[in-house]
Amino acid sequence: MAELSWVKRVFVERADLYIEIMNGSWSEGEQVAKSIAKILRDNGLDSGHLLDAFCGNGRVAIPLALEGYGVTGFDISLPFIEDAKVKAQKYRVSDRTKFIVSDARMIDQALSGKKFDAIIIVSTSLGYYDGATDEEILRRLRSLASDGAILIIANTLHRETPDWKYCNRVYQRYGSLVLMEERKFDLLWSRLLSKWIILRDDGEGNLTKELEVNTEMRVYTPTELAEILKRAGWGVDSIYGDIRRMEKFIPPCTHLSLVAKAIQT
Repeated sequence: MAELSWVKRVFVERADLYIEIMNGSWSEGEQVAKSIAKILRDNGLDSGHLLDAFCGNGRVAIPLALEGYGVTGFDISLPFIEDAKVKAQKYRVSDRTKFIVSDARMIDQALSGKKFDAIIIVSTSLGYYDGATDEEILRRLRSLASDGAILIIANTLHRETPDWKYCNRVYQRYGSLVLMEERKFDLLWSRLLSKWIILRDDGEGNLTKELEVNTEMRVYTPTELAEILKRAGWGVDSIYGDIRRMEKFIPPCTHLSLVAKAIQT
């Protein structure tokens, strides 16, 4: 499969900008982590070692470490991982966290011999590839899971969102950065095509363009994602909308969250 040039552009070459965005949504990561910790405890996992896939700069991994879990996070972006290590020191959880640079498509090689009690995937990182590649990533993650391990996919986008039927423009502010998305949805292939324009606000009403890039993501229905998970060795146990509120999955809710368990072989 061709490399994702936009991923390299945003998360590696201009990682400084996206780190600002993640820092601007740090409290959201803390909220997601609290809900994940509750699900883990409800499933009898009061402690243990978690794997945070596509961990960014640790905005979910570090709060989970503060909840008492040991957490290993991986991401393809070296700047993200370096920032996560700095933040782990700041929050005094370096002894309970480990952050590594790895491509998700080779994560089983990077962590060969390791086993995790739970694996988490937050946001729509799983949709950066095609369905076959996403399934292979989930299969590799399954090989790193202990017997009875839990997989939580939290707050991913999904096909049932009514907004996908229309072209729309979305604005989000993170400190002095403004992220503008011009969205189009390919209904046939279930791909979200977006132009990201990141602007810097100097505080006096002047905006300067920092980055413009076209992105593309695969968006699944709950059924499609459940089928991919099953083929990869995971059985879906429960479904939510926004995991921060533990809401029922009833469209037009924007987010989809799934809890799955490792299928015994």
